[in-house]
Amino acid sequence: MGFSQVDICNLALSRAGGNSILQITSLGEASTEARQCAIKFPHVLRSALRAYPWNFATKTVALALLGTNEEQKFYKNIYYYQYPEDCLQILAINNPLDLQNSNQEQVITSFPYSVELGSDSTKFILTPCPQALLRFITYIDDPNVWDSLFCDAFAWQLASELCMSLGGDNGRVQALKDLASLAFDKAKSQDSKESQYVLVHSNYLGARE
Repeated sequence: MGFSQVDICNLALSRAGGNSILQITSLGEASTEARQCAIKFPHVLRSALRAYPWNFATKTVALALLGTNEEQKFYKNIYYYQYPEDCLQILAINNPLDLQNSNQEQVITSFPYSVELGSDSTKFILTPCPQALLRFITYIDDPNVWDSLFCDAFAWQLASELCMSLGGDNGRVQALKDLASLAFDKAKSQDSKESQYVLVHSNYLGARE
C-alpha cells in the first residue's frame, strides 16, 4: 500500500508532537494543521529535492534549441536552449555521443553552462554543447515515487517546519531538525550506492542559477 501526501503530512504532524496537534483527512480541509501542511509541503519538498541528486528524482531530456551565437567575441559556438519548466536543479549537460561512448565506471565531465534570463524574464541555458542532453532534478510530489528513506527524512523535516508554525518550542524544533539531518544522511548514503556514474563539472563559463 502506497503513501499519499496526506499520509506523509500526518506522519509529520505526529512527529511534531503536542496534544493539540490533530491529524488531517485532506490538505484542503478547514483546519490549521491542513493549511500549514498545504503551505509547508511544497516548500520543504523543493528544498529537499534540490539538496542532493536523488536517483528517483533524476531526469534526462534533450534540450530544445533556441539559437546559436557563432559570432561571439570571447566564446564562440554557444548554443541557447530552453530551460525545462520542471527543472529544480541542473546536474549535468552532455552530448549524446559522449554518453554512448562511456562505460558505467567512467567519469563523465559535464559541459559548462550558464543559466540566464531573457528579455521576457524566461530562463534559458547557454552552453557550448551541441545537441545537449540535460540531466536534472525534477519536482516529484508523489510519495509513491520517493525512496523510502527519503520519505522518512522528508517527514522529519516537514515535522520541524510544522512544529515551528503550530506553537512548538525551540528545543523541540531543533531536535526535529537534527533527526531530519541524520535521516537525510542515511538516505543520501543509500541513494549514492544506486548510481555508478561520477559527474565532474567544468568551471568554464561558470554556472549561475
